[in-house]
Amino acid sequence: MRNTFIVTASLALLLGACTREPLVVATADLEPKVRVVSTAGVGTEVTLVLFRDLLATYDLLPDERITAAPDGGTPVVMTPGVDGSSWLRRRAYVATLPEVGPRQDVVITFERPQYGEVLEIVARIPGEVTVTRPTAGEERTLNEPFAVAWDPLPGDQVEFRFDVTECDGLDAEQFADLRTEAAFAALPLTDGTLGLANLTFEAPDDATRCAADLLVGRAWDGEDMLVDEAFGELRGQSRSVRVSRVLPLTFVPETVLPTVDIAPKVRVVSVAGVGTEVTVVLSRAGLPLAAPYELAVGERLTATREGGAPVVLVPATDLSTPLQPDGYRAWLPELGPGERLTIALERAGDDAAPNTVVTIPAEFAPTAPAAGARLTFGEAFELAWDAVDDDLERRYVIAACAGLEPDEFEDVRVARGYPVVFAGEDGTLDLTFTRPGEAASCTLDLQVGRVGDGIALDPGFRELAAASRVVRVGAPLALTFEPAAEP
Repeated sequence: MRNTFIVTASLALLLGACTREPLVVATADLEPKVRVVSTAGVGTEVTLVLFRDLLATYDLLPDERITAAPDGGTPVVMTPGVDGSSWLRRRAYVATLPEVGPRQDVVITFERPQYGEVLEIVARIPGEVTVTRPTAGEERTLNEPFAVAWDPLPGDQVEFRFDVTECDGLDAEQFADLRTEAAFAALPLTDGTLGLANLTFEAPDDATRCAADLLVGRAWDGEDMLVDEAFGELRGQSRSVRVSRVLPLTFVPETVLPTVDIAPKVRVVSVAGVGTEVTVVLSRAGLPLAAPYELAVGERLTATREGGAPVVLVPATDLSTPLQPDGYRAWLPELGPGERLTIALERAGDDAAPNTVVTIPAEFAPTAPAAGARLTFGEAFELAWDAVDDDLERRYVIAACAGLEPDEFEDVRVARGYPVVFAGEDGTLDLTFTRPGEAASCTLDLQVGRVGDGIALDPGFRELAAASRVVRVGAPLALTFEPAAEP
């Protein structure tokens, strides 16, 4: 949830644009706030605020100047402007440079001839951040939280802000205030290790449709900057930011999508001795790339086994596909072959869909490899089974990989965990588990299951989404992979 402050135009003028007589201030009494934002395909914005006390800022004398340049590049003179990243909107010196790439430096130079000083501040641009959700062009709901996901960034932070381009229903003053507030960098910064955060695009009630670019940036704070020792203390909120991609989004008032316009993706996996995982993604019929529908207040999804009590599905990511769409998940006790469960979409009026029935397929168990086998990274091993007419599904559930850093392991766990469907009529399949990085060993469960067609969709829905699947997995095969023995 973004915390914003309401700033009127008059307050902004009072704080950021009033004229003053220049004062001579010693360098040791100047506290710089530095902000450098490199945006892929756009350019690099450099902002410097020179504080001379808690709130007041310093104006350059006629013979002083500040420049900014890529390391080794042509300097650009920084001119008076405003720091638009915070609600105070302080007077600042700003410049726009060509795009400075990740892990490259921007050098800010402050020339003070009366003191014989040429002072430098060096800010390094952070590495890239890969945002996996939302995707460009998606639609979200005004004044309601939505998820932002990215590949985890151990040790770094993530900054969010919006650049509003239009907003129907607002007068000029309302739009100006919204554009100003949305541009503030959301505070506090988000821990990049999490890989997930909730944001809200907040707009006045009069807004009917807003278009805004979401800027997600990998952020390094002032501790990563080199600041000339002649300056006073570097101000908090100094940071360098790398925005790897601008994501245009549309925000509209909350609406309830009719059931007939929903094409649910249903995935039910029953694992012998473990349990039954139920995942539902409420896709929009005919719009496979659009954001899934998020349940409105008063709506819910439940899964009920025969003779059991309903279990509510909770928000979760569908990890069966690299797209990782938002969905809903529940865990039930193990359902055996032929057992059924009912998935219900509960909503007001006569638009509910209470009767999607899923039947677990027949039992399946591979004959090789043996559970507990120790295998070699990169060497083929045989998966064998009694041939069947149905399709089969396999996936790795990785428990640990010795020698990998936590972020490396998480990448491997997710990327190697996507299920793969293959024909069951052959009876054998050669598999290879390549060594992840410098892993000393990996322990995992190989899950192999029979894919059935036992999903009877409630007639209230438009259709069943592609990749819907019900799977019966026999007892998981615990395997250990190790490097080949050295000769």
